[in-house]
Amino acid sequence: MNFLRELPRTGPDTAAGNMLRQYWHPLCLSEDLRDIPYAVRMLGEDLVAFRCGDGGIGLVGAICPHRCTSLEYGQVRDRGLQCSYHGWMFDRRGHCIDMPLEPIDTPLRDEIRHIWYPVEEWAGVVWCYMGSDKADPPALPKIDILARTDGGLVLSRGDVRAYSYLNFMENFADIGHSYVLHLLAPGTVPEEIKPYCDMTVDTDWRHADFRVFETDFGLKSVVVHNTADPDLKYVNSWSLALPTHFRFGGIIAGLPPDFTNDRREGGGMLRIIDDTHFEIFRYTLIRPGNFRSNFFPRVSNTARGLDDGIRGTVEKKEYDNRKYPAWEGVPPVEDLVIQEMQGAIPPRENEHLASSDAGVALYRRLLRKSMADVAAGGRAKPVPTNKDGIVEVDTFKGLAHIDDIVLGPENMPSSEEGRGLIRDDQGDLVFA
Repeated sequence: MNFLRELPRTGPDTAAGNMLRQYWHPLCLSEDLRDIPYAVRMLGEDLVAFRCGDGGIGLVGAICPHRCTSLEYGQVRDRGLQCSYHGWMFDRRGHCIDMPLEPIDTPLRDEIRHIWYPVEEWAGVVWCYMGSDKADPPALPKIDILARTDGGLVLSRGDVRAYSYLNFMENFADIGHSYVLHLLAPGTVPEEIKPYCDMTVDTDWRHADFRVFETDFGLKSVVVHNTADPDLKYVNSWSLALPTHFRFGGIIAGLPPDFTNDRREGGGMLRIIDDTHFEIFRYTLIRPGNFRSNFFPRVSNTARGLDDGIRGTVEKKEYDNRKYPAWEGVPPVEDLVIQEMQGAIPPRENEHLASSDAGVALYRRLLRKSMADVAAGGRAKPVPTNKDGIVEVDTFKGLAHIDDIVLGPENMPSSEEGRGLIRDDQGDLVFA
């Protein structure tokens, strides 16, 4: 098996697809499910989600097994989803519970079993599990930022990309790219935060201490920068929680010139549509005391994606006829352009990885081992949770004394309990 060629394949009965089906995935937002069916493509399968009259949620194959019309145009009933063509009705586990045009005692009703997958609703998101053990799936690992109660959570979706989800995830495993790509047109430090931004941070990658660690949830990349004070370091970490969660701290993910102690929590997760399409769900936790503006022009203070269009901050040249002219200057736009231009499924076997690609290499090793384990009848790398079922992901970012820095798979102190906020000399919050 050519691993790099097989890895982007997400459909049923593929090595990577079988591995991905051993994890829970975001399907849609709770608000998407109302009184009509909701069509969704997930891991190469066309499905329909629906909320029954009793409030329960179902997820079944999009094509009715009777005469192959679409259940997207079915009728949501109290007990299930009814095909509008001949009335066959399916409950949340794919059982056919009514055939109004057939004899009341027809044995065909009990013989029909439609495609179905378990779902769970939590934190405003509907999650699905598509593994072969769907009748008794593992517990949903609840990502910690969605369970936080110490701030306001902003949850958004709808950014659909037409290339492999791995282009995005490997970009996030590659923290080094930010020191080139995202410095093409760096943001400007807002006046009100300048006194709390340490501009003595040395941004030369070759002077930094770069490490990558496998963690219980996946992996994290850590960069430690020198400052003018030999005992004070600037630390930034990006983390990936399997299968498709990405996490960072800071006003702009700790990207230069965000050299502050403001640990606004951000990140997101992907809905894998198929081999060459995915959707980004983004989440941001804004706590009392977080700086409410940004280093880059954004449509809102909480925006993380492409809310204000696919354009950068530089002036468009009249002779720039590229698909994305004037693209430099806004990190999400820069990432989109570079990822898309790699190709829908890049020829990864032609790559030449270097030392700064340590995160990419580790991410691929984790996936390769999980694929092999699943193919041998085992399990993909599990994502352990605490006693409350929460996945705790490391998102440390900020200035730290050299004696307080922990370089390893263990989590640095979280931003809970008021930590990671900008304070004045008296310890009071500056941006209350």
